[in-house]
Formats: sequence, C-alpha cells, structure tokens
Amino acid sequence: MPVVIYPLMKRFTYWPQLFLGITFNWGALMGFTAATGSIFPSIILPLYFAGIAWTLHYDTIYA
Repeated sequence: MPVVIYPLMKRFTYWPQLFLGITFNWGALMGFTAATGSIFPSIILPLYFAGIAWTLHYDTIYA
C-alpha cells in the first residue's frame, strides 16, 4: 500500500520524503521478521526509524 501512496504525497504534502522513507524501509521490517521468525520491537524499530531518517536526509539533499 505505501507504494501506491508515495507518488500521491508529492501533490498533497510538503513531506514526500517521509513517505518515501516509510515505503523504502518497509523491507527492513519484513526482512528482519522473515529472517528471525518474530518481531523484536527493541531491535527493529530503531533500525526502521534510522532508515527513515537516512532516507529523509539523502532524498532532501538529492532534491
């Protein structure tokens, strides 16, 4: 679903990079869960939010 929402966010919000980060880093959540077989919020959430922050920074510079 985030893949469908991201292109629309460029038209409706000033923060499309945030939605890009949510979309691109969704794989970190899915990959970690698939590899370990369970969800450890204390491990995966900092990884996910760091990935979003990284995406915000590099996409802002790229833009």
